[in-house]
Amino acid sequence: MVVPRGCASSLQNTLLRSESNTFYMNENLTEGLSAIPGVEQVSPQLYIGSLNASCCTVPVQLIGFEPKTDFTIKSWMTNIDSSKLGFGEIVAGSQVNPAFGGKVWFFGQPFKVVATLDDTGMGFDSSVFMTLETAQHMIAISEQTAVHPAGTGKDRLSALFVKLANDSDATKVAKTIMSAYPQTDVVILKEMMQHISTQLNNIKGLIYGIQGLLWIVSVLILAVVFTVTTNERKREFGLFLALGATRKKLESLLMTETLIISISGALIGVIAACFIMFEFRMLIAISLGLPYMQPTIGSTIILSAMSLLISVFTGVIACLYSVIHIGRLETHIMIREYE
Repeated sequence: MVVPRGCASSLQNTLLRSESNTFYMNENLTEGLSAIPGVEQVSPQLYIGSLNASCCTVPVQLIGFEPKTDFTIKSWMTNIDSSKLGFGEIVAGSQVNPAFGGKVWFFGQPFKVVATLDDTGMGFDSSVFMTLETAQHMIAISEQTAVHPAGTGKDRLSALFVKLANDSDATKVAKTIMSAYPQTDVVILKEMMQHISTQLNNIKGLIYGIQGLLWIVSVLILAVVFTVTTNERKREFGLFLALGATRKKLESLLMTETLIISISGALIGVIAACFIMFEFRMLIAISLGLPYMQPTIGSTIILSAMSLLISVFTGVIACLYSVIHIGRLETHIMIREYE
């Protein structure tokens, strides 16, 4: 991906973090890049950060692309053939919610919504797509129709996506491009994905470590709570034994109470977690600063079931000491302890 010098981070933030950015190249380098050995195809894109629109409560990223040469965006468009996207028509990302078939306004101009994009887990989900012709026309007209124009000039471009031949060395081609065009930066997809993978692995390791510590702390706290509670109820348990209840029955009673409390607490926690996960998905994606795809209903059910099992298991483990301790005390000691 070839961008103006100093705009590499803006491109990555747009693609990965759903950040709205506007940046332009000073010249069209499509033909020059196409002539570099190892380059198979070049497709231009245009990035414009919107202000407010009727479809959204926050600014969205407007992306203009060339359907004839595009090899990145069209693979996500299952509801429409990108080559048939007309002038003044737009395709909305999965997290943009305009009325299908209706119109939305950007920079004082109306656009017709003709399709929505599949979930990508990237910044595309909160973006709006149009043809390069439409985007460039919008920039030109915005000087007269918008209070804050999208820019000035004609035939603007922001980035050039370069598809390499199978036997090409991406690093070598990138050095060639930057040597021939020092006013540009080059972002190599493989390196970008490796960086993301490293970040995800670091986050995953940290999360697992925190989960382990929280589980240990939870077991200890619950064990203390159950111990204090059973100690306060010694007289009650002693009377049960005096009235003919067996120790096994008493242990079963304590374990049943533990299961009821554990299941109730786990259900409340799972419901609250699901609510937060679905209602604040945009905030989660922005806070992570990484590609984020909302879990499916099926995976959410599986995770919820696992959480329930772990919570119940934790409660049972924490209660074992109290059950064993009460089972070993003499009946008369339990009844007369506070006398």
